Amino acid sequence: MESDTVEQNSTQKESPAKSQTFSEPIKAAQSESLEGDETGGSVQVEADVEAQPPSKRSKVEDQPVEKEKEVEDDEDEAPELVSAEDDSLSEESLERVQSTQSSLRRFKQIPVFIVDYHNDVLEFIYRCLASRHLPLENNILVHFDSHPDLVIANDIPASASYDKDTMLTELSIENWIMPTLYAGHFNRMVWLKNSWCQQIPTGKHEFKIGHKNDRIGIDCPLDYFIADGNYCPADELEDARTVKLQVYDADSESLDPREFITEKDAQGFILDIDLDFFSTSNPFLEIYKDVDCYSQLKEIFHFESVESVKQAGTATIADYRATAAARKKQLDALKRIFWQLDEHHTLDGMDRPDESVITPEVYAKIIHLAESLKTKYVDDEIDWLLIFDSGSTTDNNGLPHHISTSEELDQYFAHFKRFLQRLPVPPVAITMSCSVQDDYCPQNQVAFIEEQVLRLLREVFGERVHDKPILHYMDDEWNVMKL
Repeated sequence: MESDTVEQNSTQKESPAKSQTFSEPIKAAQSESLEGDETGGSVQVEADVEAQPPSKRSKVEDQPVEKEKEVEDDEDEAPELVSAEDDSLSEESLERVQSTQSSLRRFKQIPVFIVDYHNDVLEFIYRCLASRHLPLENNILVHFDSHPDLVIANDIPASASYDKDTMLTELSIENWIMPTLYAGHFNRMVWLKNSWCQQIPTGKHEFKIGHKNDRIGIDCPLDYFIADGNYCPADELEDARTVKLQVYDADSESLDPREFITEKDAQGFILDIDLDFFSTSNPFLEIYKDVDCYSQLKEIFHFESVESVKQAGTATIADYRATAAARKKQLDALKRIFWQLDEHHTLDGMDRPDESVITPEVYAKIIHLAESLKTKYVDDEIDWLLIFDSGSTTDNNGLPHHISTSEELDQYFAHFKRFLQRLPVPPVAITMSCSVQDDYCPQNQVAFIEEQVLRLLREVFGERVHDKPILHYMDDEWNVMKL
C-alpha cells in the first residue's frame, strides 16, 4: 500500500472562502489560462519541484511542463467562473455562470495525453476544466492502475486544493487524486486493478471527504486510509461531500463498464491508464538487499489493524479513530528516528520514543537495522529518508510486485480491449502514465506496453481518437483549444 508520509515541500496558504459549487483552482486556471480565450488562450505552468527518491509517492526528478502555443479561438469567450452561492453576485453574473456550465465544448477527436509521473496528468485535467471541455464538478475518473493513488498528503493544507499552482507543483504520484475529489471535480472514481493488487478490497465504497483543521480527511475506515492516519469520523469533517469509489478486478471476464458508466456520463468521463497496471514492480524490494532491508522494515512499521475486530462485528467509530490516531503517532515517531539517523548517522543523544508508541522490541529492531546497514555500507551510501519512505509502504497489504509474462500481458491486453468495446460512451479524454522513471513499470516492458495500449485504443475508437498522442514526457507542445 502507498503511504503519504514522505515530506512534501508544501506552501502553507491562508484558507480561502470555499464554494461548494465552483473551485478556486479553476478560477485561477480560467483567469490565467483562459484569459485570452479571445486569442486562443495558453497555459504555462512552471513546476520547480525538488527531486525526491523513487517511490509510488514521489517524483525522482524535475519534469518539464509543456507550454501551449497561443492560437486563435473562434469559439465564444469563456466567462470568469464564480460561485452561484455568492449572494453578492448580480443577476447578470449568475447568468454568465449558468451559461458557462451549460455550454461545454467538445473535442474534435479524443485526445490522449501521456506523462511519465502520474500526477502530471493534472495539468491536462485542469486545463480541460478551465476550457469547459469538462464540467467543473461531478465527473467520473476510471483509473486503470496497480495502485489506487488515493493517499492524502498530510503536509499540504486542504485549502491548497483550490490553488492550481500548488496542486501542480506539490502533489506526487501517490496523492494527486484526493484533492480533485475534495474539490468536487470528480465525485466518482472507479479503480480497475488486477487481482494481485490488494491495497483496497473490491466492491463499492461510499464515504465522506472533507477537512479538519485544514487537512483533508475521510470517514472511510479501510486499512488503506487508517494506515496513514487519515480516517476521521464524518461528524468531525467540515465542508464534507460524498464520494463513490468502486473497485473491480479488471482481469475478470465478467467486468462490464456499463455497471458504472452510463450515457449520462458522456460529458464528464476521463479514462486514466497507468501502464504499470499491466506489469508492475515494487522498487523498494531492491534497496539495500544485502541486509534484507525491506523485510526488516516490515516488522518495524507493522501496525495492528482494526479489521480483525471488524470481522468479529464489534468495531466502532471509536475503534477506527483510536487506530488511526495510534498509527499517526507511530509514523511521526519513526519519522523522527530516521531523520535523526539521516542527520547524525547515529541514535546517540536522541531521547528514546514513548514506549507506548515505539515498543522496546521495535526500537531494538531499528538499532539492529542501523547496525546491519553500517556493516555493509558507508554512511554516505545510506539514504535514511529513502529507507523511511520504503518502510511507509510496507503497511498490511503492501505494494504489489508482479512482473507479467508475455502470456499474461496478452491476457491483460485482451481484457482491456473487451472493456473498451463494452463502453456505452467514449471518454472525453484519455490520460496515460508510463511510470518508468520511478521504476513501477519495468523498463524493458514499458515501450511495448505503451505501443499495445495505443494500438488497442485506435482499434476500438478508430478515427474518434486523436491520431497523435501528446507526449508530455517528450516535451510535446500542446494546446487544448486546438484538439
